[in-house]
Amino acid sequence: MTKIYLIRHAEAEGNIYRRAHGHYNGLITERGYKQIDRLKTRLHSEKIDAVYSSDLTRAKETAKAVSEPRELDINLTSELREACLGEWEDMAWGDIDYHFREMNDKFNNDPALWSVKNSESYDDIIARMYGFITETAKKHEGETIAFFSHGFAIRSLSSYLEGLKSDETDKMQYYDNTAVGLLTYSNGELKVEHHGDNSHISDEHSTLARQSWWRAEKKHLSDNLRFMPLNKVCSDDLLRIFKAKAGERAHVNMQYAAFLADEPIGIVGIDTKRESRHKTGWISYIHVVPNHRKKTFATQLLGLAISDFRKLQREKIRIEIPSGSLGINFMAKYGFEALDVTDQFCLMEKNIVNW
Repeated sequence: MTKIYLIRHAEAEGNIYRRAHGHYNGLITERGYKQIDRLKTRLHSEKIDAVYSSDLTRAKETAKAVSEPRELDINLTSELREACLGEWEDMAWGDIDYHFREMNDKFNNDPALWSVKNSESYDDIIARMYGFITETAKKHEGETIAFFSHGFAIRSLSSYLEGLKSDETDKMQYYDNTAVGLLTYSNGELKVEHHGDNSHISDEHSTLARQSWWRAEKKHLSDNLRFMPLNKVCSDDLLRIFKAKAGERAHVNMQYAAFLADEPIGIVGIDTKRESRHKTGWISYIHVVPNHRKKTFATQLLGLAISDFRKLQREKIRIEIPSGSLGINFMAKYGFEALDVTDQFCLMEKNIVNW
C-alpha cells in the first residue's frame, strides 16, 4: 500500500486579491508563510519518502515544508497544476461574475458544463490528476508520498473519488490553504481516508475563515469587486466626491473605479510612465469609501494595480503615503517596505516579480 498526502498550497495572491489564478504564477502571502510553518510542524514526525509538486511558485514554496526538513528533492510537474482558466486568467472574480455570470455559476456548481476560451475541461483536470497520482503511487509501492497541488484541481479529483456527479460538487468541502488530505493506493485502487484537514491552523491564520464566498448560507453573496476605467463609468458628482477624498494627483494616468454589484466602492490611480525605464510602477492612491473600509476591498484594489504593472514587466512598485497615515500599516501588511521617511511622506516599495 502507498500512503499519499494531498496538500493544497499556502495562501497566495489570488486568494486575497480575489483574482482568477489558475496557471497564473501568484506568490505566497505573509499569512501563507505562517501557514507553511504550521504545516511543517504538523508533519514533522511523519515518515515521508518523496515530494511531488505543481511547478507553480505557490505550490513549490509550500512543498518546502516537507522537503527541507527531510533533505528531499521536490519533483516538479505541470500535472499537479491548477486548472487552466483560459481567458479568465488573472481577471478579477468580480469582473468574471459580471461578464461571465452563467459560466461562473457553472464553474462553481456544475464544472463539467464550464468552458471558456482556452480553458481546460473538468474531465481533463480529473484525468491528469488521477493519472499522475496513481502512476506515481505505483513507483513508490509501500512508501509515503506528499503531493502539493491547488484548490479546484484537488476538489475536482476529490469529487470524482467520492463518486459525485458534476452538479453535486457543492457537497464536497473546500480545502483551506495548506489543508491536508490523506489517500491510499493499493491493488490498483485509489481511496480517500480523509479530505482536507486544516486543524494545524487557527482561524487567525486560516484563509477560508476570513472569507464568506464559500459558505453555503452565503452562496449568493459576494465580496468580489469589478473594475472599470474611472472616467467612463462615474457621474460627475461621483467623480467630485472621489477626487475630494483621494486628492488631485499630478502623477496619475490610469484610474479605475471599483464596484460591488452596481455600488461604487473605491478607486485606484496608477502612473505607468513614472520611472518606467527603471522597471518601476507607481501607485498614486488607493481610496475606499468610508462605510466599506476594513473589509477586503483595498486589498483587491492593490491587486489590480499589481496585475497591471506585471503586464508591463515592472519589477517593483512604489507609493508615497502621508506620514502617520494608517495606509502605511496597510501597505506593510502586504509586503511594502519603507525606503524613505520624512515629516510629510513615507516612500514604500514592493518587489512584484513573479517570473
